[in-house]
Amino acid sequence: MKGNFLGILTAMTVALLISVPLSAQTIARVTVPFDFTVGQTQMSAGTYEISAGHGAVVIRDTKAAASVISIVNTEPSRNSDSSSKLVFNRYGDKYFLSQVSRAFSGGVMHLPTSKLEKEVRIASSSVSRKVVLAAK
Repeated sequence: MKGNFLGILTAMTVALLISVPLSAQTIARVTVPFDFTVGQTQMSAGTYEISAGHGAVVIRDTKAAASVISIVNTEPSRNSDSSSKLVFNRYGDKYFLSQVSRAFSGGVMHLPTSKLEKEVRIASSSVSRKVVLAAK
């Protein structure tokens, strides 16, 4: 039973990884001036293309061949900003991507809090700060 569950979970993960990049719509391009983390993946400072589709977001470095995919929980936006935004949680010098807001009330995509972010939050003596970057 446990092996069957793992097989189904693996198949669903592979299907998600294949289908999201193929059907994802580019929603933003942003230059991030600091290293940051998405889930358990460390990303370097640079220019990123953000794509979304089917309950997931893809963050792709435009110069390096690095990209990461994360599931998201999408909710309606409460404002009608004319630009997309990325929101990071900052603990000292560590940044974690927490939200991607689409332009013109396109919705807010919340990324799950990773185990690593929870550990950093607990170990950090400083208060979490939100850092917002406007995308093009």
